[in-house]
Amino acid sequence: MKTISRLPNIGLSQFFQLPFNVWITRTSPLYILRVYLYFLGSIYFVLQGKDLRKILSSLTFILRYRLSVAHFCRNVLKSIFGIFEHYLEKLLMGHRNFAAMHEFLGKKLTVQNRHVLDQTVAQGNGGILVTGHFGAVEFLPLALSLSGYKIAMIVKFKTESLRKQLMKRAAELDIILIDADQEKVIFKALNAIKQGRFLITECDEFSKWIHHKSEKVSVFGNLVSRDKTLDFFYRRAKVPAMLGLMKRRNGGYVLSVTSLANGSEKVSLAKRAWDCLEEHILAEPYQWYQWKDAAVELAPFIENGRMNEDYQPQGIQADDTVFAGN
Repeated sequence: MKTISRLPNIGLSQFFQLPFNVWITRTSPLYILRVYLYFLGSIYFVLQGKDLRKILSSLTFILRYRLSVAHFCRNVLKSIFGIFEHYLEKLLMGHRNFAAMHEFLGKKLTVQNRHVLDQTVAQGNGGILVTGHFGAVEFLPLALSLSGYKIAMIVKFKTESLRKQLMKRAAELDIILIDADQEKVIFKALNAIKQGRFLITECDEFSKWIHHKSEKVSVFGNLVSRDKTLDFFYRRAKVPAMLGLMKRRNGGYVLSVTSLANGSEKVSLAKRAWDCLEEHILAEPYQWYQWKDAAVELAPFIENGRMNEDYQPQGIQADDTVFAGN
């Protein structure tokens, strides 16, 4: 009973990366590993009811009144499975045979709008590649490396063993990993861009946002203080910025690239990136796994029952079959 009572104090990432699970990752066939992790994740959410309630509250607040009951339930189930799939991909990237991962992803990867990346490379000044907790984001660095692009990432490691393993693998691929817990993070990031690399950074980690005092951004129709981090990097680096998402598609992966700003435009990159990502989230909510953090960010609106039912993201209609989950 003591073990069970302590389990809720372990985060889901640390729970999945316990030593026995790492061993299973290294030794088991993929289909067995997937079934095992889905089962393990289900047990975790049963024991950690608080996390599950947050996920359900944000999904309900954002999606329920725009979907039928059947489609809403389907999206909830797929969203939870998507969270498990994310941690499966994290374990594969951290602990699976690296040569096998090269072959695995190489056969399943398609790059959409590659010209956006190539145009930036041709300028020779690097770029900012914004992404989110969406789809197979753990495969994004390897996908870009396999496609011939030089990258850098700001990373926060949950376990020391994963940090060592990923640092080693990054060196093999000429990927610069910048440890968020070390000094001179901003200097290292800007220097990597000057070297002609794409700096990969996420725009949807609400708990890490440095909130602007007066500027707002709409998060699913609710105004919250905008993040200043991306805007700072964009103003300092003066390089093109784009959104890059690793979408899961029919057993494969599509790296979807969308241009956001050319480096000289005076825009809020944080707002433009989030607005673009939000459209993808609402089109495929089950590919996003920040629903728990969204519940925290939108807590005042959820608690007050404030809901803009007329809100629709640009370019997506209420009766769109993809948006409806068909």
